[in-house]
Amino acid sequence: MVYEQFAQLYDELMDTSLYAKWTTYVTDHMPVPGSILELGCGSGQLGIQLAQKGYNVTGLDVSIDMLTLAQQRQQEMGIHFPLIQRDMTDLSGFDHFSAVISFNDSFCYLRQPADLRAVLKQSYYALRAGGVLMFDVHSVQKIESFADYSYHGEVNGQLLVWDSYAGEEPLSCEHDIRIFLQREDGLYERYDECHYERTYPIAVYQELLAEAGFVDVEVTGDFLPSLLPEADRWFFKAVKKG
Repeated sequence: MVYEQFAQLYDELMDTSLYAKWTTYVTDHMPVPGSILELGCGSGQLGIQLAQKGYNVTGLDVSIDMLTLAQQRQQEMGIHFPLIQRDMTDLSGFDHFSAVISFNDSFCYLRQPADLRAVLKQSYYALRAGGVLMFDVHSVQKIESFADYSYHGEVNGQLLVWDSYAGEEPLSCEHDIRIFLQREDGLYERYDECHYERTYPIAVYQELLAEAGFVDVEVTGDFLPSLLPEADRWFFKAVKKG
C-alpha cells in the first residue's frame, strides 16, 4: 500500500518505543554482524537502529513517500544504507542475506493469499543457507477489533479522521483515512486514502512457510518469548534450511 500524504503524519502516529522492541527481537535471533533486508521499511527508523547495532541493512518499500522520509531520517542521524523502491512480491536480484525482516504488520497489506505466498517464497530465495526470516502480523482478534475503530482528532497541528471497518474478505479490514493539511495561506487541503489489511490463522502462515521451504518455525506474540491467546501481534521466525 502506498502511503502518499499519510507519510507526512506517519512518525507522529507511530508508537516509536516499538522500534527498540523490534531491534531487540532481531538482535535476540541473529548475531552481529549480518546482512538484513527489511521489507516495508517505511520511515527507516528500525533500519537506522539496526545499522547502529552493526548490521548491514538494505531497506525496501513500495512507497516513494516513505522512502523519502527514510532518507531524511538517515540524513538527520548521519547513517546511510541502500533504500530501494520495489514491491516486496518481487525480490529478484536479492540474495545471500543473513536475514529478511518485515515488522509493523507490513505483510498484512498483502491483499491476496497468492501475494503472501509469493513474498515468503521470494524471501526464501533472498536468504543464504541458514538465514532467518522474521516478521509480525496482526492476530485474528486484533483485525476483528478494527471493525469499530475510530479516531477523529489533531496530530501535529493537522486534522486526522480515521475510521476502520470490516473488509469483504475474511479476517480483513479497511482503514478510511482523511487528512486535512494546512497550507501556507492558512486554508486546509483534504487528502483521502484507504488502507487495506488482512491476516490469517496461524496454521495458514505455518503452512505457507513450510511450502516455501522454511524449517524451524517459531511463533510468539507481543514481544514475549511465548504465545498467549490474547496476543495482538504474532511474531514468526523461520530458517532457510542449509
